[in-house]
Amino acid sequence: MKLIRTPFYRIILLIVVAFLQHTSVVQAQDTLASKSALKVTRFLEVGVSANAYRGDLSASYQKWNPAFQAGLKLNFKKRVNSHINLGVGSVSGENLMYTVTAENGSAATPNTFFKTNFIAVNYDLQVHLLKYKGLMVYVSQGLGIIRYEPKDAQNNKLLADFSSRASNELYSNVSVVLPTQAGVTYILPNGYGIGFQAGWLNLQNDYIDNISQWGTRQKKDNILMYRFAFMVPLTYTSN
Repeated sequence: MKLIRTPFYRIILLIVVAFLQHTSVVQAQDTLASKSALKVTRFLEVGVSANAYRGDLSASYQKWNPAFQAGLKLNFKKRVNSHINLGVGSVSGENLMYTVTAENGSAATPNTFFKTNFIAVNYDLQVHLLKYKGLMVYVSQGLGIIRYEPKDAQNNKLLADFSSRASNELYSNVSVVLPTQAGVTYILPNGYGIGFQAGWLNLQNDYIDNISQWGTRQKKDNILMYRFAFMVPLTYTSN
C-alpha cells in the first residue's frame, strides 16, 4: 500500500538510481576483468630503501640510512627482463677508536666518522626463478655508477682534506657499481603491485669512507640495501 501512496515521479527516480548503481557495478567488474586478462609490460616503481655501509669504519652493516628509489621494470619476457633504477640517499659510518700508523711510522689522524649523500643509476637484468599468477621471484645482476661526497662530523668535505688519508692519495667521487640483488613482487589483478628487494651495490672503489691505504680492511667498501617499492602499471598487452 505504501507503493500506491508514493508519488509516481519518486518511483521513477528510485528505478533510475537502482539502474545506475547496477550499471556502475557491472562496468567496474568488466573493467577489472578486462585488465586481469591483460599482461602488464612496463611498471613504474616508486619506493624507499634502508642502506647500510661496510668498510674501514664499520666491520659489519650496522648503521642504516634512508634513500628514495625510482625505477622502470620491463615485463615482456617470461624469464629475463630489463630493469633501470635511480637511487638518491645517504650512508654513514663511525669508529671512534680507529687509529693507524702513517708511512713514516708516526700516528696518523684519519677521519673516524663519515657521512655521504649519493646518487646511483644502474641497469639490471632480472632473471625470474618463479612466475606464478601475480607472484614473481627473481635474482638480478646490474651495472651502474654512483656519485658520492664523504663529509666529516662537522660537514666538511673529506675529499679536499689530505690530512685525513695517506699523503698524495687522490680519488674520484664517482665509482662503478655492480649491484647483485634478489627480490619478490606481487601483482594485483588491477595491475598494481608491491615489491621487496635486497642486495649489495658492490662498489668498485674503496673511498666512500675516504679511507683506503690507511684502511685495515683489504676488501672494497660496500653498501647493503633493503628496498620496498610500489608498482604502477604503465603499458599492457594481451596475454
